[in-house]
Amino acid sequence: MELTKETVQKQLDESILPFWLSLEDKAQGGFYAKVAGDLSIDKQADKSAILMTRYLWALSAAYPVSETKGLLEAADQVYQFIVDYLLDEDQQGLFWSVTYDGQAKVTQKHIYVQSFAIYAFSEYYKVSQKESSLKLAIDLFNLIESKAYLADDSGYHEEFTSDWQPHSATLMGPKGEATYYSTNALLHLLEAYTNLYQVYPDSRLSKRITHLLALFKEYIVSEEGHCYTEFHRDWTPLNSDISYAHDIETAWLLYRSLEVLEKTNDSDYVALVQRIVQSVLEEGLDDQGIILDHYHSGQKSQIKQWWSLAESVIGFYDAFSRTKEVQFKRLAQSHWEFIQAHLMIPGQLSEWLPHVDESGQVVETKSTSLSDGWKGPYHTVRIYVEMLGRLS
Repeated sequence: MELTKETVQKQLDESILPFWLSLEDKAQGGFYAKVAGDLSIDKQADKSAILMTRYLWALSAAYPVSETKGLLEAADQVYQFIVDYLLDEDQQGLFWSVTYDGQAKVTQKHIYVQSFAIYAFSEYYKVSQKESSLKLAIDLFNLIESKAYLADDSGYHEEFTSDWQPHSATLMGPKGEATYYSTNALLHLLEAYTNLYQVYPDSRLSKRITHLLALFKEYIVSEEGHCYTEFHRDWTPLNSDISYAHDIETAWLLYRSLEVLEKTNDSDYVALVQRIVQSVLEEGLDDQGIILDHYHSGQKSQIKQWWSLAESVIGFYDAFSRTKEVQFKRLAQSHWEFIQAHLMIPGQLSEWLPHVDESGQVVETKSTSLSDGWKGPYHTVRIYVEMLGRLS
């Protein structure tokens, strides 16, 4: 299947969005949080803030580009669920998760969660013009800067107790470490701040985005073009791991920030973005030219994750748009073809399969859920939304 505006639109409207909308929990609010590979729904699975905010972002982002009915109404509903149950009115910020009926479950605070809330609230504001949503996004920006930013080391502490006392890593990152930074958290903080800036062009926010860009340039991206994944507080890497999927995602998200700040004429940053893409091109593809998942302990994983493929289509097409080098357009097309051949379930209203091997067979040793605390509509809806804009 060719990667065209028409094929992308058809799949988004006829398969992807109807699948996610079908999971709305009309009894308890929000969306059901776990769907097995056989499409059975666990209606009592805990609802994570990551998943619910990703729903809010995806529905809001899809609304301007799709005629699918019920998108804004569903966004209204999950927004209210987040505000009513995941937002901690006493201590500020969002909990990590609640039970299916909205009772606080894991009450730690994490900047990754707060970042996705900013991302979602700012996107929802774009389509709803609901001032309360914009205010929440701004409040969370101020909260992160007051509680998590470490001026001495220029980074952000990531995990906290429910009352915002610094906590060692238990939910994400290098488990057990008390003083560390992770590229994953910083990347999505940059993504969130950039999205907020589009509706709140505040000078302080601009400075924080610029600062985060500088961290990628100075510390995170290696000379070879890979992103170190985790750091000590002095910015020395904790390991030699490489996440090729995060690398290609980082490349286009960095460029998006440059676009929003109107800094695409900064040759140093543009060269940095291209260095990341080139490193993935040279080291991060398998024999079929499809992205490898990661490098760890001397081994390159052949597993293909749904989000890795989604980010690769966007990332390589973004590289084509910037450089006009046809090889990147071909890579976007080949990744799209792999998705169509191996991740889409034929004949069913469904989301992409989560993990397959290089031949397209389901990896049973990894999660096979179509939706869970981590696998939601974020990456897949985003590929359709992004490509509709780019292919236009």
